[in-house]
Amino acid sequence: MDADRRAGPAAGKPAGDGAATAPAARHPPGPLRRNRDFNLLWTGQAVSLLGSQMSLIAYPLLVLIATGSAAQAGIVGGATLVGTLVTLLPAGVVADHYPRKRILVLTSAVQMIVVATVVPAALTHHVYLAHLASVGLIQGVASAFYLGASRGSVRRIVPPEQLHAALSRMYARDNGAALVGPPAGGALFGLAAFLPFAADSVSFGAIAAAAALIRARLDPDPADPNGATAPREPVRRAVTRGMRFVLGQPYLRTVAIWSTAVNSVAAGMLLMVIVLARSKGATPVVIGAMMSINAGCGLAGALAAPRLNKMIGGRRMALTTSWLLPTCAVGIAYAPSVWLIALFGALTTFTIMPVNVAFQARATRITPDELQAQAGNAQQLFSVSLSWLAPPVFGVLTDSISARSAMLIAAGLYLLTAVWLQRSTELHGLDEELLPSAAH
Repeated sequence: MDADRRAGPAAGKPAGDGAATAPAARHPPGPLRRNRDFNLLWTGQAVSLLGSQMSLIAYPLLVLIATGSAAQAGIVGGATLVGTLVTLLPAGVVADHYPRKRILVLTSAVQMIVVATVVPAALTHHVYLAHLASVGLIQGVASAFYLGASRGSVRRIVPPEQLHAALSRMYARDNGAALVGPPAGGALFGLAAFLPFAADSVSFGAIAAAAALIRARLDPDPADPNGATAPREPVRRAVTRGMRFVLGQPYLRTVAIWSTAVNSVAAGMLLMVIVLARSKGATPVVIGAMMSINAGCGLAGALAAPRLNKMIGGRRMALTTSWLLPTCAVGIAYAPSVWLIALFGALTTFTIMPVNVAFQARATRITPDELQAQAGNAQQLFSVSLSWLAPPVFGVLTDSISARSAMLIAAGLYLLTAVWLQRSTELHGLDEELLPSAAH
């Protein structure tokens, strides 16, 4: 599951559907479009994500121009991923125990400053790999803390009955940024190498300002209303508390296993799709267009998520998508044209967005408020834990036995995941989250 939210029962109570909502609303909530704090957070994150997508393509371009090494070009992204993975669990603990609003502002400000240091390096052509890798590492660490605080914050500013609509808009925002950001970043880089980094730095300033303007209290309610301090857990147990909660809760454990499997295979799919497309004569421009089509369908799927989940049901949507994944992987392997490959990929991207929304909404509702960041970051850690391994593994398979054969192996792994999810009994309560909402 991609990232931003959670919710649930009081501490010490079983994680159930009805026990774990945000403080009960005295009046029906107003339309989501009039929720000032949600709109601030959404808009600030939209600007920040757009900036990040711009720099995502600019970092490897800058390193390639400076060094000519593709291996070194991947180091910055690798450093960012390492920084995030290593700090996800401790960051979740911090975000559940310290003021979330302050964490949102400080981590955004840190990223604004470190990205800004790339601007003079690009302007003066003094580009050093160690500098860019350090920037990536710091951004990865800051992102882990921001992610934890953001997950808990959404629960506090969005009423439970509007979570589906809110998450749908957040996934749509993410896909919109992925659709617009890379070509915009490439265009800015073509004008001047420093421009994407300057834009990204400004975008972090925007989310810092937006977070500072949020009025709602973002922190969990005190465990003891009388103000008594609970005994502090040993550090090792505190850091793994979110992971233990996810593994101990049958629904969250099921989602964690499914997302780990699907995300890992998907991480290797991109390389195979590019190889297959090139074998059919696709140019870099055509491959870029294929990626844009994919992101556009993700955007459409996220916008359609509330209606699709209500019409089809969250569980049925998850099972349909799980069976579509191996089917479309086989279709990609044998597709006679580039655009048919794009169609199969876009179909799965479209259908997986409603599944992400449904999974995320239920996870938000059944997770205790004081575990929002810890459980959310643990889920994120599970979902990307093997993603780093898939590209090199499928790359070796592609070189050894052909891209088509490697794609069929991916289809087989998807098939095993679909069979396992079909037999699971933990998704039967998923449709209980699909409540009517005032989300217009």
